[in-house]
Amino acid sequence: MASWKRVLIFGSMGAGVALYVSGRRAAGTALAGVGIGGLIYENREIIAKLASDVPQFLEKSGQVVQTITAVGQRLMEARRSAMA
Repeated sequence: MASWKRVLIFGSMGAGVALYVSGRRAAGTALAGVGIGGLIYENREIIAKLASDVPQFLEKSGQVVQTITAVGQRLMEARRSAMA
């Protein structure tokens, strides 16, 4: 990536964050959006690969949530039986 593109992308994202934090939220969001848009435009192949991997990520995250829920239920049952 050319250095001017890097400056445009990360400069606009940094300025957007600074504006957002200083209270100018609309301008900050717009400027950060320009930077993110430029980053996506320059890395289209990576974004396309990530988009194709989203279903796998969602499936794995669902499995993690189910496991955590099962562990939480077992802990609650063990606590109830210990209190009884």
